[in-house]
Amino acid sequence: MRNKSKQKKNNRKKLITFFDPRSSISEEFTSVKINIEFASIGRETKVIMVTSAEPDAGKSIVSSNLAVVYAQQGKKTLIIDLDLRKPTQHRVFFSNNEIGITGLLLRPDMRSTAIQETEVNYLQVLTSGHIPPNPVEILNTQALADLVAEFREEYDQIIIDAPPVLVAADTRLIARLADGIVFVIKSGKSEYKKTAKSLELLQQTHTKILGAVLNNPALKATQAYYTYGEN
Repeated sequence: MRNKSKQKKNNRKKLITFFDPRSSISEEFTSVKINIEFASIGRETKVIMVTSAEPDAGKSIVSSNLAVVYAQQGKKTLIIDLDLRKPTQHRVFFSNNEIGITGLLLRPDMRSTAIQETEVNYLQVLTSGHIPPNPVEILNTQALADLVAEFREEYDQIIIDAPPVLVAADTRLIARLADGIVFVIKSGKSEYKKTAKSLELLQQTHTKILGAVLNNPALKATQAYYTYGEN
């Protein structure tokens, strides 16, 4: 019971935009959203994919907090956990992960169970579901593309938590479903060559890179800084 309580407390720290919306860190996430809008003038960015070069850069934290910021501004928002190798959003939002997107693709009639409400008004979460043996097979299906197309009609904003670029080919498949990409860089850790290689691979998908978030792990809580993309 103590471990569960500790985990819940740690997860609340990760979702700082909800539990401490007036903090300076929450303001940074609001700035990220505003800068995305500036970078998106003249084009639709209803579906945003968030990724990084390698694991532990903080891309899942950025995904969840960015989704909260959109929802707080009255946009009907859906966050989808498409990191089918190391999913985390079910823990961030304390959601059931029995169905998720992998289950929904097999059982379209389970939508009302798979898509769950969160503590945040206007924000729903679609967790990963059971991790498949070969995620690429699911991510490369027309069924997934059709499902995201349906979500476009139902939601004002969709945030996709994608796996790191250099882990597998998954991210490039997911990028084809998105209108724009937010790339997360871990300050003090991300190597230039790996970051450059990741951005090169993402550019091959022809999906606009909206910008980069520099995630600062030196602070007690997550702090993010946004820089404009050049694409």
